[in-house]
Amino acid sequence: MTLPDGTRQIAAALLAALVFLALFFGASLVWFAALPLAVVAYAALLLIIRRRPLLSEVVLSDRVTAADIAAGQGALDEALRRLAKAAGASDPELQSDLAALVVDLRSIRAQIGDDPADFRIARRFIVSFLPKLVENVENYTSLSTMATGPARDRLAPLRDAIRAYRPAVSRIAQAGLENNFRALEAEVDALGFQLKRG
Repeated sequence: MTLPDGTRQIAAALLAALVFLALFFGASLVWFAALPLAVVAYAALLLIIRRRPLLSEVVLSDRVTAADIAAGQGALDEALRRLAKAAGASDPELQSDLAALVVDLRSIRAQIGDDPADFRIARRFIVSFLPKLVENVENYTSLSTMATGPARDRLAPLRDAIRAYRPAVSRIAQAGLENNFRALEAEVDALGFQLKRG
């Protein structure tokens, strides 16, 4: 049986208390004899009831933990939420590009959940570049609603620069997909070889 560490200690303490009560009342031992036996029972119960590992301790692949995957998916969820809000307030010229960007980000999110090796491909993007990308889109959307007169002419180059984000994000999504194809092709080839030998 495995329990989270806090629950494990509480369960062991409750069972040790029952041992103390059984020894003190049931076996009529004096309290100073029953107490050390209950402490021994507590220590033994901690050895018997194993601690459930934390997410940060569950290694799914080489240098990728379950906590890494959860944090990456959380960051992507937050980015998707913020981009959807920005797209709703953005000008029509950018909305279709943002919708395509969202599709690629959803693909990356699904890939890192399926294969930890894909997280290694996307880690730098998720940790370093994604927050700035979302911030830039939000700032552009905010400026596009406030800009008037000559300031509106400065929006077009900014919009083009933001549109240029999409091919880079698409390449990251494709790299994860390519990694999955290579893995499946290797598995299919290995199984085919084994079936021919068998």
